[in-house]
Amino acid sequence: MGSGISPRSRSRGQGPSGGSGGAKSSAAEQDEEQTSIDDYADEAGITDRQGEVIDERRQRLDDVLDEELAVEDSHQFGSHTRGTMVGPLDEDSDTDIMVVLDEDEHGQWRRDENGARNCLQAVKRALEKRYPNSDVSIDRNVVAVQFHDFTAEVAPAFRSGDGYVIPDSYSEGRSWVQTNPRQYKNQFDAVDQARGGRLQKVARVAKKFNDNNGSPVSSYHAEVMAYHYVRTHPDKDASTEELVEGFFEQLPRRISNGTREPVNGQRVDEHMNPGERRDAIEAAREARKHVRRAQRLRRQGNTDAADEAYSDAVGEEVDR
Repeated sequence: MGSGISPRSRSRGQGPSGGSGGAKSSAAEQDEEQTSIDDYADEAGITDRQGEVIDERRQRLDDVLDEELAVEDSHQFGSHTRGTMVGPLDEDSDTDIMVVLDEDEHGQWRRDENGARNCLQAVKRALEKRYPNSDVSIDRNVVAVQFHDFTAEVAPAFRSGDGYVIPDSYSEGRSWVQTNPRQYKNQFDAVDQARGGRLQKVARVAKKFNDNNGSPVSSYHAEVMAYHYVRTHPDKDASTEELVEGFFEQLPRRISNGTREPVNGQRVDEHMNPGERRDAIEAAREARKHVRRAQRLRRQGNTDAADEAYSDAVGEEVDR
């Protein structure tokens, strides 16, 4: 999902460095310099009204499935709940809903050889009845309902220990895989709170770069790399600007080395083929080159040129 905004279509002279050129002369101006990437990250998120629409649509989906199936519980998970969903919101944006099914009523789906596939088919039929004019399809381990403004992805699940099992994305509907989105959200929120809300911001910038550059890295993969980077950064008071710069410095290596899911340790990127990984690394190296140039220009006080370099790195206008 790209923004369609040219990195050079700027209407103001301010940028990530927060100024219009020349060296900073006061502490107040220096404070301002540290806020423009924060502003960009804030503006990259969805609006409050869009969040309300997502929540309302989720409730309707819950009601539909509750009428057709024995639903024990349901909840929203994914980037919207962690505050890392980025705009502009469109049919390619997705929000995740987990529907926890009653084991007594539907437990055969968990036990049968093709149970996961049959479960997804049942959820698909239920949603097609309510949304005959929407595109309803099975996409690996979810049933996707494409609305005009975003796509809702419904993951059927059963309770399993402290977490859940959902259909395995790559087993062609023959098995289930363990997951615990609530635990990851708790871990994410703890790191974000400890870093003054800056994890959310780094994750949004990472996702916008990913979207704007057509990287084969998934949105979740980009977020998890940001999570691991911010969580292990030695300076808990590092600014958003410093964290973003450090993230891009390490990004090629993180893509090359692979990324593990924070809760269960599974590889987030295990299904990237070698060509996709090479393309992602090359895009990350190109962004790192622009970020290094921006750092150098910022130190020299050339904030206009630094602004251009940050925008080139992310793939769209970064100034305020």
